[in-house]
Amino acid sequence: MIKPKNGYYLDRRDFEQWQDSISPLIESYEKCNGICNDCETYKDTKNPDLKVKNITFVVTEKCNLNCSYCYEQHKTGRRMSKSVAKKAIDFLFNEEKINGYYSFKTSPAVILEFIGGEPLLEIDLMDYIVEYFKFRAFQLDSPWATNYMISMTTNGVLYDSPEVQEFLKKNLGKVSLGITIDGNKKLHDTCRKFYDGSGSYDIVEKSIKDAVRKGYTNSTKITLSPQNVMYLNEAIQNVWNLGIKAAYTNCVFEEGWQIKDAKILYSQMKQLADFLLKDKNYSKYYCSLFDDSIGQPLKEDRNWCGGNGQMLAIAPDGKCFPCIRFMKYSLNNQKEQPIGDIYKGLDRKEENMWLNKLKDITMSSQCQYEDNKKCLDCKIASGCALCTGYNYDKFGDPNHKATFICEMHKARVLANVYYWNKLYQKLNLNKIFKSNIPKKKVNSYGM
Repeated sequence: MIKPKNGYYLDRRDFEQWQDSISPLIESYEKCNGICNDCETYKDTKNPDLKVKNITFVVTEKCNLNCSYCYEQHKTGRRMSKSVAKKAIDFLFNEEKINGYYSFKTSPAVILEFIGGEPLLEIDLMDYIVEYFKFRAFQLDSPWATNYMISMTTNGVLYDSPEVQEFLKKNLGKVSLGITIDGNKKLHDTCRKFYDGSGSYDIVEKSIKDAVRKGYTNSTKITLSPQNVMYLNEAIQNVWNLGIKAAYTNCVFEEGWQIKDAKILYSQMKQLADFLLKDKNYSKYYCSLFDDSIGQPLKEDRNWCGGNGQMLAIAPDGKCFPCIRFMKYSLNNQKEQPIGDIYKGLDRKEENMWLNKLKDITMSSQCQYEDNKKCLDCKIASGCALCTGYNYDKFGDPNHKATFICEMHKARVLANVYYWNKLYQKLNLNKIFKSNIPKKKVNSYGM
């Protein structure tokens, strides 16, 4: 059982597994500060803000499901070969080819993320990448030799294969496994189907239960769309009943949301809040929709999306991108935007107009168009999600913020006002979750 760090209720800080796993390792480098010769190279006293680098491998574009809300609308049968994978690992440790995109001094820890398509279709390749990565890291005396974690998000269909089970067992303690299950059978099978139209819920439920039992996972991801938002409350309670403790839930960024959907979301979240408030369930379960940091004016004018040059994604052919949302298979309207490849290296930030454009994106710069100028003075902007890659695909400009989830964000904030104030009162905490939404809007949601 997970004990809340704040002593009262579970929140996002109780599930920050990368920080819990890697922060102590980073701290060990800071403490050495030149005393340990092996660590001296990686301690940069001029840059104390050490970061974990995220490297994404698209091991295949193929998938064994045909999910209705998938943004990867142009998947092919492309897969990464072993020779490309080997060159990709060598490239990651080649500072000349990296061209300052990241530094081992400021990024002494790394997350190796595997994605598809469905990454478990290429479990043998994933195993090869991890083993060769460890070999090269130790060979080069890199801090990444021990300071690494493996992340993979899967649809769970191939979870029980012998190869996958062996991989998980071999890398126990280093793997963050996310099996996507959209709540209950109704919600899940509405969107997450096989190509013959049949649902995948029964298989995935079995995978989730086994992964929880073996300690491979305690969280899952639930994606909300207009087709399934009405099942939210029942769906999240269902995944909790399966043994999952944390449900990371978000609305799709794409166009299609209506006012009626926002009202449904508010109603569903209110029901879920009532469940959490009973029997101290707030100390047993967590849903990311409830977050005490959202619904306030933004304090920092920055881009909160990592697709602005903070991440690195490698395609099956070896091309490199700041995020998979800039790859061809994720784009519907625009051309792909590589920033180099594993053969010739990455473009220098100061010489690449695209990278410079991404680097300069802030919250205010994204609100320069008529359709989103209202965001500049938004009193509840914190927590309003965005995707730089989707902005680019939709408008041709990554610096043009899409606002299709605006009403959904307002509904979420209102539900948080309801939940947190009731929880604070229940716990006798001297705190208030302030509502910054006009009363007229509040009344329109039936609050």
